[in-house]
Amino acid sequence: MEILEKCESVIKLGPDKEVDEYAQKEMIKRVKSHLQSEKPHLSSVAFFINGELYENLLDAMVEVDEIDTIELRFIKPVLNENWDFNRPTKVIKVIKGGLGGLAFFNYDAKAIDKWAKASELIEKRAMIRAFPVNFYVPRSIATMSKYVLEDPPRPLIPDLWTLESTWEKMRELGTLPMTLRVCAYTKEERFSYDIDVIRGKLLRDFRAGRIPVTRKKMRSPEEYFYFDRIYASEDMPDLTRNIFESIFESDGMNVSDISHFFKITTDMANNNLKALVRRGLLDTQGQPPFETYMVTKEILEKKANSLP
Repeated sequence: MEILEKCESVIKLGPDKEVDEYAQKEMIKRVKSHLQSEKPHLSSVAFFINGELYENLLDAMVEVDEIDTIELRFIKPVLNENWDFNRPTKVIKVIKGGLGGLAFFNYDAKAIDKWAKASELIEKRAMIRAFPVNFYVPRSIATMSKYVLEDPPRPLIPDLWTLESTWEKMRELGTLPMTLRVCAYTKEERFSYDIDVIRGKLLRDFRAGRIPVTRKKMRSPEEYFYFDRIYASEDMPDLTRNIFESIFESDGMNVSDISHFFKITTDMANNNLKALVRRGLLDTQGQPPFETYMVTKEILEKKANSLP
């Protein structure tokens, strides 16, 4: 497969001693697993790196040592898809240092005709940050054999980086990003975009069609900044991570909400919620078994400020 060749070229950017046959086989397993779990997408993404068009970001990672400008253009939108938790966007432009802007459409997820005002294109300046969500860092059999009885240390702990820092850190270790989250912060709000790097697609938010958009609560840009740092750095299963994000953008949820929205058992919902409490990421109100779980600003600030 051509895509596997591109992925192999990316991991070979890392230290030679870590890219052995074992690491390459592990990469192939991860990529195939990613391709098998195809998620609904909302558009394709064209990448302009230093002014040059790349249809696949992996090609750019191999060819471009340093980036001065990045432009993400969202093309071929799937208009009949559910955009309720995504912001239809035309372009994101970024210069070195993380400053930039975006142009997005006026979409009202709570209106009867959600696209009624979509002809209006809104442009705003923004601070742009990014981090890999689903990724693979090559590690050799020699490295992994040192940790037979314990989990190996994480080779890369993402944070809310500028795009050029994200680029530099990923290339340094030969990190293969499969999903990349791009965040844009204006004075009033924050926009987030999950990009399937392997396919070059903008992913639909996992909450679309699962959680009523009326349950969504907007937070302040400061709270989003804290949340995004935590979301980037915490090593959590996808389900736990999705539950955390769902509760953060709500007025709180209980065990029954989580069980219903994610179609899991009450025990499984309870286990994931308790795991988030143990990590210091959720607060509770009320008495068991009727407690409500929520993410407060105090929790976010404390946790984010404890990160390196």
